[in-house]
Amino acid sequence: MTRTELENQTPAAARLRTSWALAAAGSLLLALGPLLGVVDGAEPAFTSWPLLALLALLPPVVAGVLLMRGRPFVAAGLLAVVGVFAVGRLLSDLQIVFDAMNVARPELFRPATLVAVAPATGVWLLIAGHLLVIAGGALAAGRAGMPADESEPPTLVALPVIIAAVAAIGLLGKPFTSADPFQLDRGPWDLPALGLIGGLLVAVAAPLATALAASSPDPDTREGGTIGVTLALLAIVLPPLVTGTVAAGLGISVGPLLALIAALVLPAMPLLARLVRLVRGRRDETADPALPSIRRMHVTAGVLAVLSAAAMIGGAVLPQLVLSTGGAAPGLASANLLWVAGPAFGVLGLLLLVPSTASAVRPALYCAYFAMQLAVASATDPVLDASRLGIAEPGAGFWLMVAELPLGLLALVCASLAGAVERENEDTGEREQVPVAELGAVLLAGLFAVGAFVLPTLRGGDYRGPTVVPDGDPALSWSLLISLVVLVIGLVVALRSRPARGAAVLVGAAVLVGVRALELPLTGDRVEGAVAAPGTWLALASIAALLVAAGLTGARATR
Repeated sequence: MTRTELENQTPAAARLRTSWALAAAGSLLLALGPLLGVVDGAEPAFTSWPLLALLALLPPVVAGVLLMRGRPFVAAGLLAVVGVFAVGRLLSDLQIVFDAMNVARPELFRPATLVAVAPATGVWLLIAGHLLVIAGGALAAGRAGMPADESEPPTLVALPVIIAAVAAIGLLGKPFTSADPFQLDRGPWDLPALGLIGGLLVAVAAPLATALAASSPDPDTREGGTIGVTLALLAIVLPPLVTGTVAAGLGISVGPLLALIAALVLPAMPLLARLVRLVRGRRDETADPALPSIRRMHVTAGVLAVLSAAAMIGGAVLPQLVLSTGGAAPGLASANLLWVAGPAFGVLGLLLLVPSTASAVRPALYCAYFAMQLAVASATDPVLDASRLGIAEPGAGFWLMVAELPLGLLALVCASLAGAVERENEDTGEREQVPVAELGAVLLAGLFAVGAFVLPTLRGGDYRGPTVVPDGDPALSWSLLISLVVLVIGLVVALRSRPARGAAVLVGAAVLVGVRALELPLTGDRVEGAVAAPGTWLALASIAALLVAAGLTGARATR
């Protein structure tokens, strides 16, 4: 029995339609609740009901489109996952009924006094909506009783679960920061029992639903589950992020940002799993749709890379901070690094659009992408610090800078698919032995790079630049550690690749180390009396060795 025959199976089709109707009705109530008001005596921190309505209605709309396009089991997986998240959200909203003043939900209401607020009609609509969504998800679970007509071993089960676990960690943190004495910034751990259990269930739902979906042998269930987790996470984390951005006295917190990044990365996992099956030579021509041509994937990757670079450059041009008082915020020296990584990534994206250079420059994209993340990590920390102190809020430049991450990641996925198809279609032959000169240059570059990331690049007064050893800025230390690991992996890949591809990897590695080397000249103004520390000189030495190795490898490719 095929999936297109579902409409002939009246009981199963009726159950799926009923499941969708219940979820749609529940989502409609979730959209109406904030519009009518959930409490008496307090107003939302901003006009939030359009955003909340959009987030509430998005799952049934997507599921309805899937049903109309003949993808009922994908829709069923989506509705089932959204229902799993609705259990924790139900308990969290019930906390408003019993003790609203202990709830940190400024998108629904923001207290302006210490006088307790009373629950209103809207909160009962929210509770009823969650119950209907749970019922619809329960009915959709197990593909509405229909067996799968396809079975395909799951691939990359652990990676989506790890990403969802990152989202769970973010959901357990504070939803925002607050300088308002009347608006608490409590996370799940700070709430009474009902709110605590609800917050924990929401956090656990992310890795649990992802694991159940990713381990399913049915590809439609995996796809629908991934979409469901993404939509559910967006509905949870976008309201506090928007609140922290637009509401005076409130700022964004790291937790929702982590969950948002995880939600945006998860949809790329099915493409990555397809890539792994392709590399292993196990792609199922019937289960996996035909991949686009190499040229089309190069163009797609190039466009996404250019858009990602444009977002980063926009982040450097527009204000990163907006003062809470409404005045102009000072420019951040840490944002100067965006001018290095963004244009470099954009140039690679433009070269991907040119057929004669696309294959040659594609391997450089990976290290260049992490160079952008290193620059973003450096620029993010002062923005979050100012937001936590309540003296400023993230500006348009910050949000553009953050937008580069998913765009660049999608560019990497498309580039990886193009590389996998290219390797499948070409006979790579025996791997050539790496000459001693090239091997020595690569090893020297790696040794210098380790020193560049382990040792500080600048110092001045009592200030010592961040390194891979966590100190006062653990987030940036983690970024440096990840960059170093990526760099070392890139050097190993370069030695094992064909000469032309290896040269491109080495050039990308030089861009990554370059961001580290330019920390002093571009951001040294923020430190009084800043001078070069050993990390700067080692980074410059590593760049020189990388360029020499890339030149030698490129010359060997032309022989």
